[in-house]
Amino acid sequence: MNLYCCENTNEIIEEPCSDIEMGFCIVEKYEYAYQKELLRFKEIDFKSFGIPPYGLPYEDIPRKRYLGIGNPYSVEEDYGDMEDPLPQSEDEVIEIRDLFYSNEYCDIVWFRIHDSNAVVPHGYRFCGYDITYVPEINGAFSIINDCLFICKWHGCDENGTAFSEHFELLNENGLFDDANTALGYMKHYLSFDWSERGEYCICEIYRNN
Repeated sequence: MNLYCCENTNEIIEEPCSDIEMGFCIVEKYEYAYQKELLRFKEIDFKSFGIPPYGLPYEDIPRKRYLGIGNPYSVEEDYGDMEDPLPQSEDEVIEIRDLFYSNEYCDIVWFRIHDSNAVVPHGYRFCGYDITYVPEINGAFSIINDCLFICKWHGCDENGTAFSEHFELLNENGLFDDANTALGYMKHYLSFDWSERGEYCICEIYRNN
C-alpha cells in the first residue's frame, strides 16, 4: 500500500501507508449533493465551453454520477476526534450515522487502500477506484469529484478539456475500473500548478448491495 505525496508540481514521492488501510465513511448521497449544488452551477455560462464539461451540475439529471467518498456529509459538529480510528463494523457506522448525521441524505461507503488485504464486508460490492486524501469518518477530498463532478475546492480546469479523456474512462459509478488508470489520472492532475497538494491514496470503493 502506498501514499503518493506531492508538495511541488509534478513531483510525486511514494511512501508506504501503514496507519489506515480500510474503514467506513459517511457521505452524501450523490443525487442529494447534485441537486444541492445545481443552483450554484446554473449561474455559470456553460456556452463558453461549447459542451458543458465533465459531470458538473447543469441539468436536472446528471450526465454521470459519482459514488466515491469525496462528498462528505457536513454537520455543525463532526463526530468525535478525526484522529480516532474509522468505524470497522457496519453496526458501528450505522449507529454513528443515525445519531449524528442524516439517514435520508447519507450513504455508507466502505473503502480499502489499494493492495490492502482487508476483507470486504459481506454484501458489499466493488464500485471502482477513487483517488483521495486518506479518508476520515465522513469522507475525503477526491480529485475525481472535485475536478469532474462537484467542484468545491479547486474545481475543473479553465477550459474544461484537460481531463476529457479520463472522464470518458470513468465507469457507471464515476470511478476508474483499474488502479493503473487511476494512477495515470492522478499523475496527470498533479502535473498542473493549480492542483491540490498533499498525500493521496488510491482507494477501492465498496457499497452495500
